[in-house]
Amino acid sequence: MSQTLFRRIEQSRIYDWTMRLPIFLYSLYVLVHDVISFSEQAAPDPATSTHLGASAIVAALARVSQWMFIALLGLLPLARHRPVAKSRGLVPRMTALVTVCIPPFCVLLERAPPNLWCNLLAGAAGISASVLGVLTLSFLGRSFSVMPEARRLVTTGPYSIVRHPLYLFELLGVVGILLQVRSLPGALLLALIVALQITRARWEEDILDRAFPEFLAYRQRVPFLLPRDAHGLIALLRNDPVVRRRSAAVMISASGLLAVVVIALPRLVG
Repeated sequence: MSQTLFRRIEQSRIYDWTMRLPIFLYSLYVLVHDVISFSEQAAPDPATSTHLGASAIVAALARVSQWMFIALLGLLPLARHRPVAKSRGLVPRMTALVTVCIPPFCVLLERAPPNLWCNLLAGAAGISASVLGVLTLSFLGRSFSVMPEARRLVTTGPYSIVRHPLYLFELLGVVGILLQVRSLPGALLLALIVALQITRARWEEDILDRAFPEFLAYRQRVPFLLPRDAHGLIALLRNDPVVRRRSAAVMISASGLLAVVVIALPRLVG
């Protein structure tokens, strides 16, 4: 009786939306906390606005790239379809939830002293993760899942290169954050995230295998997390007009956002 009742509750829209909100609220809290922290650090030094060098701009853009990445993680669950199949048991769900919560937590770690090259790499990693994540989502659409669940089998775009491109780009975003942290706790968190993401992806594949008979052929054809060919994305851009159009739209939007940040930065830190 209790299991039947729980299944009814689990299949309701109220339950579905209730499960979406915690990650969104948690990411929003981390994002607001870090924006306020950045503003408080910059405000005591009004001379910064008149002597804004390349190092300060790069550091700020690296920080903004983190905000883009965390905002993306928080917004993803709000637009997804309801699942057609779910994981069995509590452990896969709790593992997925912990995996999603760790990257925003990394933003709260104490940052290392500014370093131009680390900030350049952090900014490039964060912006690339956000841009490639949005591109991947344009193909995944509302089939995005936090828990190991199945909504729709997507095999086009970045999913024709690796089976879990979104997880790969999430890891790239975490690397961008931790390049500004550069500490042993940060390195340990990165190792933990990699292990959890791989475990989460394996559980997800078991569900996809049950829900979609065609998944087996797809799994045999496409690598798990790392592309076989390092130039796979470039080849995809060259050969797929849909990927080219969507990539151009995402890049234009990201460039516009970064341009706004560069223009507004002197006022923000002044």
